Amino acid sequence: MPDPPVNFAYYVTGHGLGHATRVVEVCKQLVAAGHNVTVVTATAATVFTREIPSQLLAVRHAVLDCGSKQQDAFSVDMKGSLERYNEVAVQPRESIIKAEVEWLKASKVDLVVVDIVSIACAAAAAAGLPAVGVSNFSWDFIYSEYASTLGHVGNNYRKMVWQIAEDYACASVLLRLPGYSPMPAFGEVIDVPLVVRHAQKSKAQVYTELGLPQDTKLCVFIYGGQPPGQWELKESNLPEGWVCVVCSGGKPILSDKQLPSNFRLAKPDDFIPDMVHAADCVLGKIGYGTTSECLGHGTPLIFIRRDYFNEEPFLRKQLEMHGLGVEMSRRDFLAGNWAPFLLKSLTMESHFNEATNGAEVVARMLEHIARNKGYTPLPSTQGGQSNTGNSLDLEGLPMGGAVARAGAGRLRDAIVFGYMMQRHRARGKVEVPEWYVPGAVRAASPERPRVTAAVQAAQAAAQEVAAAFDITHGKENLAMCPDTVDFLSMLHHLNDDVDEDADPPELPERQAARSLFRWEDEVIVTRAPGRLDVMGGIGDYSGSLVLQKPTAEACHVACQLHPIDKQRVWPHIQNRHKGHKPKPVLRVVSFHADDTNRSPTFDMDLTELLQDGQPISYSQAKAYFKSDPATSWAAYVAGPLVILMHELGLRYPQGISLLLSSAVPEGKGVSSSAAVEVAVMQALCAAHGVHLQGRHLALLCQKVENYIVGAPCGVMDQMASALGQEQALMAMSCQPAEVEPEVPIPPHLKFWGLDSGVRHSIGGADYGSVRAGAFMGLRIMNQLQAEQGLEPLGNGYLCSVRPSVYAQHFEEHLPDSIKGIDFLTKYHHHYDQATQVSEDVVYAIRQPTAHAINENHRVRCFRQMLLGPLDTPDHLTNLGDLMYQSHAGYSRCGLGSDGTDRLVALVRQEQAMARRHQEPPVLYGAKITGGGSGGSVCILGAATAEAEQAVQRIVSRYAEETGCVPYEFRGTSVGASRFGHLRLTRRSYHS
Repeated sequence: MPDPPVNFAYYVTGHGLGHATRVVEVCKQLVAAGHNVTVVTATAATVFTREIPSQLLAVRHAVLDCGSKQQDAFSVDMKGSLERYNEVAVQPRESIIKAEVEWLKASKVDLVVVDIVSIACAAAAAAGLPAVGVSNFSWDFIYSEYASTLGHVGNNYRKMVWQIAEDYACASVLLRLPGYSPMPAFGEVIDVPLVVRHAQKSKAQVYTELGLPQDTKLCVFIYGGQPPGQWELKESNLPEGWVCVVCSGGKPILSDKQLPSNFRLAKPDDFIPDMVHAADCVLGKIGYGTTSECLGHGTPLIFIRRDYFNEEPFLRKQLEMHGLGVEMSRRDFLAGNWAPFLLKSLTMESHFNEATNGAEVVARMLEHIARNKGYTPLPSTQGGQSNTGNSLDLEGLPMGGAVARAGAGRLRDAIVFGYMMQRHRARGKVEVPEWYVPGAVRAASPERPRVTAAVQAAQAAAQEVAAAFDITHGKENLAMCPDTVDFLSMLHHLNDDVDEDADPPELPERQAARSLFRWEDEVIVTRAPGRLDVMGGIGDYSGSLVLQKPTAEACHVACQLHPIDKQRVWPHIQNRHKGHKPKPVLRVVSFHADDTNRSPTFDMDLTELLQDGQPISYSQAKAYFKSDPATSWAAYVAGPLVILMHELGLRYPQGISLLLSSAVPEGKGVSSSAAVEVAVMQALCAAHGVHLQGRHLALLCQKVENYIVGAPCGVMDQMASALGQEQALMAMSCQPAEVEPEVPIPPHLKFWGLDSGVRHSIGGADYGSVRAGAFMGLRIMNQLQAEQGLEPLGNGYLCSVRPSVYAQHFEEHLPDSIKGIDFLTKYHHHYDQATQVSEDVVYAIRQPTAHAINENHRVRCFRQMLLGPLDTPDHLTNLGDLMYQSHAGYSRCGLGSDGTDRLVALVRQEQAMARRHQEPPVLYGAKITGGGSGGSVCILGAATAEAEQAVQRIVSRYAEETGCVPYEFRGTSVGASRFGHLRLTRRSYHS
């Protein structure tokens, strides 16, 4: 007797057609097998019923989530997305779950399937039904970045995001699609092949229906029904012999009669996979539907990055790994400069040979799970490692490398891509695809002892560099910076022949860098380290003393000028200049772009920095670089050009090429941006014959950060990067930037930096509001002084106020907080040019003010103790206690984070454990660093093997608790000013 049909409830998010179209493919298989499927979604029913005209399929309209709220085709409204989800799924949560439970029971559903509606998992659990997720991403990951990026506004939504994770944890298993982002809330995971719509017509049939000659080149433009906005379709967009078919997602932008002669408008009922299969390339956004169809049919996708579409980077890497991704900048897209990218797509060759029967695989799995009343995981193998294969008997069905994991339990903390999330207790290390960020999580810092093989490799690299380059200036500095030898070795091999069969293929950034330099002429190389904030931190903007340790990790920059007649540019620049007089161009390539999902290249005509012969204003430059978030990082690189024009009168009649390779990890609170600014500024100055003292160099770089990037930082980061020394702490009084004698690190002490994994951003709202609050506190205190007929405090520097004076005369008179409008009404201004007081924001006053004053006192005590004899345990305990006090001050200001707090707590636990065993502690103190709100922790301990072991225990415990292995900052190195610059040419070109 045959098994009875299964009743499936398939919950589908209303965000984008890609979810709906892949669900259609799975539902086709389920219906073909005789099962009943009810799709629950806010998407139009016709999307499903048109493809599956069967009585076994029903569609029930329900709004249970909202996805991402788009501002336009390129941008997401992060705050609006979180607000909308709160309205749709949080406020009516109880009534939604009650209604869904009643419907599930009344409909006699056997299995709930979600793509990827979180509340449906909770409803299934409440109804006593198993639930299965099918997706490449989950909304807790998407919304976690929104909440983190929005700063203190986003903090209001953290519980909401964690509720989403708790709902997902109710699912029995996740069937994970290729191109996945981290989804730690699911306890059981099985990887399945690509679910893709397959073409039904041949290329010849499509061309015949379009009325195109068979030798025509075809581009399919898919923009998903978003309004056209700023773009315009023009005949000149396409190369000669090309036709573009516009697929508008059922929302046509123009009729055929209004389109240029080389454009066609697809009919509403045209089957898009037929078009993709027939096309030479597809132009559009990256989403699962378009990506899967391009992969499945071997068609290149020319894509434009979008803002905060957080699933996009993972799908993009799928395309790039398989040779099918071509990036077009937003600027080129809007300007109609399409032709070079279309022509480039013709050179692409697909390496995708994976299974595309995901719909069949998923349907069979869902049937098996339903008939077995839930998913039964494999038992764990020895040592807790995951089993390969899967526990489902699918009669030899090709699985495309399916992998299953076992486990059960509740949620615990997870740190993923810099964001606090929740993971299932069954999950150990959160799975981030290894191919996504190669090298982002480094196994060791540059200062780990080198094994023999590594030493031999370093010696070989030095010999190779000496043979390859004629270094006419700065050669003596190579001995103190072995990482520079590695950078020069990379330059030497930049133009090596490419293995066409390499897997994965060469990164786009490497391809772009090949044509940057004319090796017969001189290249400038500079180096600038990051910094580990030991003491002082955010006190810099209030005039505090700060103590900074330059890191062993550094940013390297190679720079070359190009006379117009020798300037070689990328094809899209040539096309942009067509019909015009040649212009000097800035071309930038930045390695490690995948670390933070930014475009690896940037270019601009240098004439764009001028208006009527004069440099554009700082505000104009800031707006220019912010216009496209994918390349907003270029403000750190091109910003120095603007500053040098204003401050030193430089002009740029020649083209400029810059190659950046930074080992200073981004978002970890160790001044990666300052390292870039200082290295670039040093390189540009050297190339243009300008010599700057280190202090002047740092002050100009601070202007880049404040006026071009728009981050309200002080100058300590740039000073440390420019002026730092090995095995010493740079001491600087930030009034405004007076460098004092360095503080040697005692040989029996050591500083470590541990990255919490929580992304740090100095441009975040929290840092800016705390800084503004400190200046507002100074303004209020000076008003109190004026009312008593006294002089203003501290020569304009809050840190000049003594802690005892503050405590006795001012502390009780400062408000805990004040609304911006109330402050401006009474006090009018707050002194600070780097921040603005917003009328509708409530600012903390007392704690930011107190922290600045007390931190300066703590730093001065810390320095005095380091310079004196540290020969008793009490001395070391007091040093550590000053660090703990500083950390607590950050937290009271609202600049702490769960990750950094946990690392500091683990240091305290190590101390407590040593005392319990009646042993002297080997770790003495710890604090959050830099601007706070995530980033790294600085630890002080003994320079002994026992202290090293204690740090490694902290690393292991933190990794176990959060799924994030901290990066370790260990050594020191010289600053950019001490290193200077190299001038070099390739020897082979001399001969």
